[in-house]
Amino acid sequence: MQIDEKDKKIMKALFEDGRMSVAEIEKKTRIRRDSIARRLKNMQKQKIISFMPFVNPALIGLPNFAVLLLRVKTNPVESKEKFIFKMKDNKYIFHLSKLIGKFDFYSVLVYKDTSHLNKLIEEIKSYVPNFIEDF
Repeated sequence: MQIDEKDKKIMKALFEDGRMSVAEIEKKTRIRRDSIARRLKNMQKQKIISFMPFVNPALIGLPNFAVLLLRVKTNPVESKEKFIFKMKDNKYIFHLSKLIGKFDFYSVLVYKDTSHLNKLIEEIKSYVPNFIEDF
């Protein structure tokens, strides 16, 4: 899908406030409502944008965030794939990115307390035995 100026205006409006209604986007962008609705639907189909709820972790008993940098072994590829799958499946991992440089992964975890964080780290280390070189 080609992104044109109207799509960019719509995305900019949503970036400012992701809960903005089509009517509010119309006022902000001066694009007709039917065009906005059609464009939003197309952008969702093309996976250019997605709408999802954001839950405040502190309100569900997870008041702390930790950044975890990981260096892993490069081979075998299956180990890395299994590790990524397990990381994505962990409900306490808020964000996961691949890196270039000294570390291979950047992750953000939410946790209850220090004891809970230590358990999470041990769990992550056990996903693929002897795979994590440093964290």
